[in-house]
Parts: sequence; structure tokens; C-alpha cells
Amino acid sequence: MFRLILLLLLVSSIWSCSLGGGPAPTDHFYRLPEVALDSQVASYKSIVVKAVKSTGLYHERAILFIESDKPLELQRYHYSFWSTTPAELVHNALYQGVVSSGIADQVNRDLTENRPDFVLDTRIIHFERIINGQTVNIEIELEVSVKSGSLTGDTWTKRYKVNEALQNTDMHSTAEAFGAALTAISNELIEDLLSKK
Repeated sequence: MFRLILLLLLVSSIWSCSLGGGPAPTDHFYRLPEVALDSQVASYKSIVVKAVKSTGLYHERAILFIESDKPLELQRYHYSFWSTTPAELVHNALYQGVVSSGIADQVNRDLTENRPDFVLDTRIIHFERIINGQTVNIEIELEVSVKSGSLTGDTWTKRYKVNEALQNTDMHSTAEAFGAALTAISNELIEDLLSKK
């Protein structure tokens, strides 16, 4: 008798859960638009864009956000994801930016036997949405270390930051804004590399 009651309770709880409110949520995955810069005359023979470094939640694909009244609490959306990790998205964007700019005859993702003119080593500082009531901003901050391939060459580090308000707060607009921000950062990086010539 006790087993029958337990079985009926189990079946009724499963039944009530299945009748609950509507379909299960769907996961959504977002990629970034390709970065395409205005082409320059090649100023360098070779540039290496190394894999981007990231830590903690930036190793995961969930889209992250901060509520402006709690700026130290990083949160993630449960059903909205990047197509790959933020580090890979940033690496691809910077690589596309350097290639499309035409600043170098050869652009590699890894060090080769030949000494490059520059090696770009990047770390993610911020890559998230900022929620402030009804408004949403995106924020990207990258620390880029540029090392000259020559023994006596220039080495420098700079933080590139974009914080931009979104016109629409949907996730597709967010992905477009992240792409535009990475294009702006790529343009600024190319200008800095050209200034070293």
C-alpha cells in the first residue's frame, strides 16, 4: 500500500510538472560579424597575432552581464551563448582586422621560424553587457602587448577600451555592437602599429 501511494505521488508530480507553463526555453548562439578594415600599403613583412588570453568566466561561452548598481558582480545569461569563447572571438577579430588592413605581407597566428616585425599578445579585461535600468551598454577592454621581433626593437603595452550604448537591447544587436567595437579597436591598433614605422 505504501509503495502504491509513493508511486501515485511520483506520477502526479511528474504529470503536474509536464503540464506547467509552456515549452522549455531554447538556447541561442551568437557569432560576431567579420572585421574588415580599409586596406593600407603593406608596411611590414610579418605580424603574429597570438591566441588571446582570458581567465575565469571568459573561458566560457555564456554571454556575461553586469548590473550597473552591482559593478563587481559578473553574471551570465542562461540561454544566450557565444558561438565560441570570448578569447577565440577576440582572436579571430584581431586577426581579421590585421589581415584585412594589409599592413603586413604575412599575418600568422603562431610564431614561425622567421622573425616577425611584431608579435601581438592580447588579454581580455572586460567583455560584457552593462545593464542600467532600461539601457544597455557593451564594454570591451583588451590589454595588447606589442613586441618587436628585432632584438633592439620597440615593446609596448596599451589598453584598448570601447563602451557603447545600444539602440536595441536584444542579443542580436549586442553581437553587432561587439563586432563594431572590435572593429574600432582593430583600427586603433593598426594606427598605433603604423605610427611605429
